[in-house]
Amino acid sequence: MSRLTLQWFNLTQQQGQDLCLKIPIYEIYSSIIDRAFPELVHIGWRQSTKGTCFTYIKSITPEEQERINGFLQLLHDVRCLTLTQHLAPHFQRELDEGYALDFNFQPNVFPLAYTEAGTLEHLAKEQRNPAAVAELVRRLAEVIQRHPTLSRADVIVPMPPRPSKTSHLPVELVAGIGQTLARPVGLSLTKAEHPKLRSLPIQQKLSTLAGVFTLAESVRDKTILVIDDLYQSGVTAWSLARFLKSNGAREVYTLACVKSWSDTDNV
Repeated sequence: MSRLTLQWFNLTQQQGQDLCLKIPIYEIYSSIIDRAFPELVHIGWRQSTKGTCFTYIKSITPEEQERINGFLQLLHDVRCLTLTQHLAPHFQRELDEGYALDFNFQPNVFPLAYTEAGTLEHLAKEQRNPAAVAELVRRLAEVIQRHPTLSRADVIVPMPPRPSKTSHLPVELVAGIGQTLARPVGLSLTKAEHPKLRSLPIQQKLSTLAGVFTLAESVRDKTILVIDDLYQSGVTAWSLARFLKSNGAREVYTLACVKSWSDTDNV
C-alpha cells in the first residue's frame, strides 16, 4: 500500500464508558494519530479484524474530541503516501509522513480526465495561472492548519529545483503559504544540476540524487515540511528526506499538490 485514504472511522461513546475510536489500516494510521496528538491518553491500539484497530480514549474534553474528529476527516480527504514496494529496498523511515491533496487524474476514466486538484496543478504549472496558484496555496495552507503534526513544523520549504529551471511551482507555493499562515518559510537548500529522472531506472535515480543537495544552514533537531507539486515515484522526496536526516533533522514530512497513479515514473 502506497497511496492511502482513511475511508472510514468510528468515534463512539456509550453511557459511562470512555470514547472508543476505531480505524482501518492500523499499521499506518495509528501512529499518525499518536504523532498528531501526543498528549492523548488512551489504552493503546488493539488489533481487530481485517486490519482494523481500536482504542479507548481517557478523559477527553468536547473540544479535544472535536479536534480529533476534524483531523480524522482531514485524513479522509487527503491521500497518505507511504513507502512503495520499489522504494522499500533502498529506504527505511527517512520520510516520516507524506500527503497529497489528491491524485492528478480521475480513476477509471478514459480518455484521461484531471481531478479538481489535478486541474489546478496543471493550470498553475503549465500555464502559470495566478488563480490556480492562489487556490493551491489556500488548500495546502488549510491542510497544514488542520494537521497538528504538519502545523508544528519548524520550517516549510519547497522541493529545491534544478538550477536550469526558469520557474518552479513549489517555490511560489511556499511563498504563498508563508504569507497565508504568517510564518517564515524557506531554507538555504539547493540542488545541483542533474539529468531528468523520469526515464532513468531507479538505481540510477538514486545514484544521481545521492550528491545533488546542498545545505548552507543547520537543521539539527528541526522538523521540516517539504512542499512539492507532483509526487510520483517518491525517489526525490525520500532522497531529500535522507539528506536532511543525515544533517540532523529530527523529522521530515512532505505535502504535494497531487500524486500520480504511477509509482515508477513511467519506467
